[in-house]
Amino acid sequence: MKTANYFKNVSLTALLAMGSFVYAQDANKMSSQKVKELADKACGCCYEISVNQPKDSIVAKINGCIRNTIINNQIFESLSGKSEEKQIIVDNDTIVSSNIIIANEGFDEIQNYMKKECKAVKTLMFSDNKENANSLSKNKKAMKFYEEGLSYSDEEKYDMAIVSYNKAVKIDPKFAFAWDNLGICYRRMDNYKEAIKCYKKSLELDPTGRVPLMNIGTAYEKLKDYKSAGESFVKLIEIYPEDPEGYFGAGRIFYISQDYEKGVDYMFKAYLKYSENQSPYIYDAEQNLAYYYQDLEQKGKLDIFMQAAKNNNINIQDEEE
Repeated sequence: MKTANYFKNVSLTALLAMGSFVYAQDANKMSSQKVKELADKACGCCYEISVNQPKDSIVAKINGCIRNTIINNQIFESLSGKSEEKQIIVDNDTIVSSNIIIANEGFDEIQNYMKKECKAVKTLMFSDNKENANSLSKNKKAMKFYEEGLSYSDEEKYDMAIVSYNKAVKIDPKFAFAWDNLGICYRRMDNYKEAIKCYKKSLELDPTGRVPLMNIGTAYEKLKDYKSAGESFVKLIEIYPEDPEGYFGAGRIFYISQDYEKGVDYMFKAYLKYSENQSPYIYDAEQNLAYYYQDLEQKGKLDIFMQAAKNNNINIQDEEE
């Protein structure tokens, strides 16, 4: 799958495999043990990344940690004589070399592993809620309970975090970030109705709050209120058009609701935006697109998929052509 700016064409087989999205890749897939080993090292690097910067900068630094880890590992193996002869595939041509450094070898596997297992990455990717006048409290006692809640949240003690955040909003009902975190804790404890109440409170204080806009859609989805979920993700897109999360959420919800045209279109848009900044979440968009293709093919509605691809300047061609 390739766009005018990033890719050229993709075969239907490659679409289903969703594995040909890098320029050069090792023909021998990296073992799961090796992926974990390198991911853990890159994760340690991510703890040094500050959350107080734009999201695209955060993503670039996460990816930098991954690439540096891969390169350093390859240099070490080369110097220690542990490196093996590699088959490198570049534009369908095979190159064999024993001393080549591939900055993206295993990149996708490591990136996907970190997205799921690296706490630093999870924190960084969901840390850019913009501040406004009501984001933080000027009340020291409310801030004390809020910080206490953050500590409990970091330890995944969500029941105790809820107690602390509730104390914070009781002291200062206009404490938007406390409402956000309270909602997140309720959601992680599967109490979606209470989570939605908290997100709504936050949005009353700041209608542009990214965290409540993104999470309220997910909470509605869990309650199978797909209409409200879809509206929430579309609102997120309207306010943050460069953020792929809104498109990804909308893509899932509209497809579940059997509005296949919107579902596939939004998922393609999410994929393209994840591609632009090499986000760790591109894998999820790829998997959804692969499923949509297969599902629509079985339903005899593959033309919907092809038209959405065309609308997003993606050229999909049959290998036999």
